[in-house]
Amino acid sequence: MRSLRREIRGMACIAAWAAVSLLAFGSYAQVSSPIETLKRRDAALRALGGSTTEAVRDSLVRQAVVSGFDFERHSRISLGRYWRERTDAERDEFVSVLRQWTENRALDKLRKRSDETTYDGEETRGSRSLVRTTVWYRGTKTLVDYKMELKQGDWLIYDMVIDGASVALANRDAFYKKIRQSSYAELLSTLRAKTLETE
Repeated sequence: MRSLRREIRGMACIAAWAAVSLLAFGSYAQVSSPIETLKRRDAALRALGGSTTEAVRDSLVRQAVVSGFDFERHSRISLGRYWRERTDAERDEFVSVLRQWTENRALDKLRKRSDETTYDGEETRGSRSLVRTTVWYRGTKTLVDYKMELKQGDWLIYDMVIDGASVALANRDAFYKKIRQSSYAELLSTLRAKTLETE
């Protein structure tokens, strides 16, 4: 049961990473609400299943990951105080490495589709929003809250809270531990190695 729960959390987490923005699957004249953006994301991803070759589908998923997620902000939260110590060039490099790592994890995990996702509501204040969803997989539910921000007309995800645990803060704990045990350079090397392992 514990391993199933981990599988469900992994599936929910990576499905969240694959946020499809309006630019990825067509443009719209007006800004959608955060919850509408997520519903269109899920519908677009469902439409990909079996409708094209695996290579094309993977390319579309990669595009979805990049266009629907705010990697710069997520990287800033994940790296915490070490972000402030980085130069602009180092920050750009870290965002790129984290993006590649996430893309490849998404390709693996999206093959395990949820049985059902319900949209339980949104709390929006200005340019920030929290969308609450419930993901059902093999009869077990996982609560996934999407933290989103409106940028240049698109609602972008910058963090997820899965069963009460923030993905960005979980990353931060793991990244801090790695840096304390070795170095920031070793953290980058590890993230790159994990990217290569999934390719």
